[in-house]
Amino acid sequence: NIGCIIQRGISPNNDGANDSFDLSAYDVRRLVIFNRYGTEVYSRNNYVNEWFGQDSSGNELTDATYFYVITTNDGKEITGWIYVNR
Repeated sequence: NIGCIIQRGISPNNDGANDSFDLSAYDVRRLVIFNRYGTEVYSRNNYVNEWFGQDSSGNELTDATYFYVITTNDGKEITGWIYVNR
C-alpha cells in the first residue's frame, strides 16, 4: 500500500466516476467518517467501497469536507479528509 494515494473527493451522482470512497487498495478493518464538528456520521467494519456520501442510516450528507479514520487489518491508522460534491 505504500505509494497508494487516497482520493480527496467523491461526486456521488451515479455517473460512474468517483461515486464512492474506494479503499479497495487498502486492507481496511474499519472506516469512520466525521463531519467538521467531529461528530461521527458513518462507520463500517471490513470496508471496501460502500460510502457514497451517506450517513450510517443511509441519508445523504450535504456537500462538505469530511474527515476519516481508517484502521487497517495490520493495526495502522490513516487519517485524512474527503470532499463530497454532489
